[in-house]
Amino acid sequence: MIVKNKAALVRRGPSLASDVVGELPKGTLITCGEATLHDGIARREVLAPLKGWASAKCLADAPIDLPPPPPPPGPQQPRLWALSDVHTDHGENLDWLRQMCARNDFRRDGLILAGDVSSRFSILRETLQLCKKAFADVSFVPGNHDIWVTRGEPWQDSLSKLRAVDALCDELGVHRTPAIVGGCVVAPLCAWHHAAFDREPEVTGWNGLPAADTCISDFYLCKFPGLSQTDDSVAAALDARNDEGAIAELRMKHPSLPLVTFSHFVPHPSVVPEKRYLFVPALAKAVGSTFLERRVARLQPDVHVFGHTHFGWDATLDGVRYVQACLAYPRERRDRLTTVAAVCCPADAPETCRPCSPFPVAPAPLLLREGGAFVPRYRCGWSAFYDVNRRRPDLTHMLPPYVAKQYSCVPGVGEVGWGEGVVTPASAMLSIST
Repeated sequence: MIVKNKAALVRRGPSLASDVVGELPKGTLITCGEATLHDGIARREVLAPLKGWASAKCLADAPIDLPPPPPPPGPQQPRLWALSDVHTDHGENLDWLRQMCARNDFRRDGLILAGDVSSRFSILRETLQLCKKAFADVSFVPGNHDIWVTRGEPWQDSLSKLRAVDALCDELGVHRTPAIVGGCVVAPLCAWHHAAFDREPEVTGWNGLPAADTCISDFYLCKFPGLSQTDDSVAAALDARNDEGAIAELRMKHPSLPLVTFSHFVPHPSVVPEKRYLFVPALAKAVGSTFLERRVARLQPDVHVFGHTHFGWDATLDGVRYVQACLAYPRERRDRLTTVAAVCCPADAPETCRPCSPFPVAPAPLLLREGGAFVPRYRCGWSAFYDVNRRRPDLTHMLPPYVAKQYSCVPGVGEVGWGEGVVTPASAMLSIST
């Protein structure tokens, strides 16, 4: 709490006749204990920086950067929400987050925040504080943007900044290791992208396609001393940060709770569109991790949440439900909302989605679990696309129009189109039952 009046007298006991221990000036942050009525006057125990009792009228709730009080008791079970790629260095996104966190109905719930908050440490801090104020528990794993080494910040490399992010989470009470969150065992999985994750054939019949290391900012803004992003070494090093033993121990203590794992990076090649559907096909080499893929296969969670690609997703593979609930960039929501959003309703009826403001379809956060059960499947553009279209990585020469217009076709080899009988993501999103 904070001293709101000109000053607060701290007395040795709750009685006004007790000796004065000291005086705390206005604006002093204090740690409080129990509250009581003494001679009809509300008194509050002060634990630090002085020990004693003060008038409750002199105190007020502390500002946003202090941990919130525990939620009020009640019979309701906590809910679990998911959110990724909030990119709050964009003012529109930060305004959205502030509005979302101002709601008071998340106070008993848990939030999974699956990376890519901001490359600016001050914005990362503010975002985590906002989320921690709104939710009972927040679990976080850093994304690539969160450990970019940018001008004006003190870190010389990404591993040093990653350690600072760890320390920030510990300071704010944000979970970065396995914990009970939203009525589930929730386990963040650290990872990094590497080219070996992409096992599908390269695009053929087109000129001008850039290589990954020439067009992806991570290769310039992330520094890993003694390691290289052009091989598997960074992915292996960050994967080694994970502790499956801690997950197993928590599951043994809570055998009835479901397991939800999450990562920033893509955990399976089938939950990203084929590279011919990407504006930059080389992005397929910088989205996922085979180390993460194998780890999720071993753990067999009920749900795995991921981010990074800015494509809403909800699909089940080999018994694991894979979900992406990205906020993404403002321009992406404006230009291709049907492939960003994960919605539980037709796109022409956004009022049935919750929350749905300020965007016409709810991009985030996504409710995962409520009332002791996981919610029904959401409708998402690309995962709906693969419900009605089989994966065809062998069609390496055919690019859809929105990709083809950026490159030069080799005559007689490359083609423009989706392929015979293909249902586009926007159409699939509206035609697939949830």
